[in-house]
Amino acid sequence: MEIKKQSGNICPLKFICHKMNKTAFTTLLTFTVISLLSANSCIKENYSICPDYGKYRITFCQRSGIEQKAAMNAIVIYNSVDRESSSSGVCRFTRAPGDSMLNQEKPLRLYPGDYNFKAFLTKGAIQFNNNMVKIKNKELHVMADTIERVSKRGENRVLLTFVLSNSLIEVKCNLDPKYKNLYQVYDVEMSAPDDRDIFLDTESGCCNYSQSITEFYDYFLYSEISDIFEYYCVPFLGGCYLNFRFRLCPLNVDEDSVSEQTIILQSRLFLNMEISQGRAYRFTFDVTPYEINYLSTSVRDWFDNDCIEEIPLL
Repeated sequence: MEIKKQSGNICPLKFICHKMNKTAFTTLLTFTVISLLSANSCIKENYSICPDYGKYRITFCQRSGIEQKAAMNAIVIYNSVDRESSSSGVCRFTRAPGDSMLNQEKPLRLYPGDYNFKAFLTKGAIQFNNNMVKIKNKELHVMADTIERVSKRGENRVLLTFVLSNSLIEVKCNLDPKYKNLYQVYDVEMSAPDDRDIFLDTESGCCNYSQSITEFYDYFLYSEISDIFEYYCVPFLGGCYLNFRFRLCPLNVDEDSVSEQTIILQSRLFLNMEISQGRAYRFTFDVTPYEINYLSTSVRDWFDNDCIEEIPLL
């Protein structure tokens, strides 16, 4: 008997169906579907055997605590708090001037769960080693510590409330009213605490204190508040002298002539208290072109502008 050849391609599935009975085919098809579903769901979300899947994007946003117009650098340290196989790491970020978001080229992605996030932010380059961050004079250092849950969503936003990591010294200059139309306080300097070996422990959030005042002077920056100058520095112990230097110059003077007509006045104070981490100290002086008179010192928590406490200095 002559067998006619079938034209065209033979469907493999039809071929299998002809060769297998219906029960066997159904069993094979069911097994294949279950295997595909299990692979796509990472074996019922067992993340330990599916390391490249099941992670969700994390973004960081400043809730409050800092309003800096300059670009800043940040590191974020994260640790899982509820997983047997702990997940931890350190990421570096930048913050654009006036922006509340921390930016990173490659987004951070983590498995669902509860995490402890610690963020450290400053204007300069962050020196981080062995869970320690270097603290320097003339730089604002802030930190945030929070526990947040990472959920199965397209974006998990972590809100950060920053607090001061170092110290703030303010100088308020009360220029005598009869000289306000003639002079202005051009700048303020102070003998700087030694910041060579001051580090912030990222686990405790505490830093060690400087034990000496150097012979070098650091400039204050003029703040947005009238007659107040600001200086961020490392915390330091009391029982020392602080030297302040004030420069006054005539109003409406050419920049080329400022140095020739500048009046330099100095004040020396004995500090019997420590300058503590996370606090702001305001030294108030009465100023004339001829003399400087110290009036008072007040202290407050850095983030609390409404709670100012007068403290004895001498």
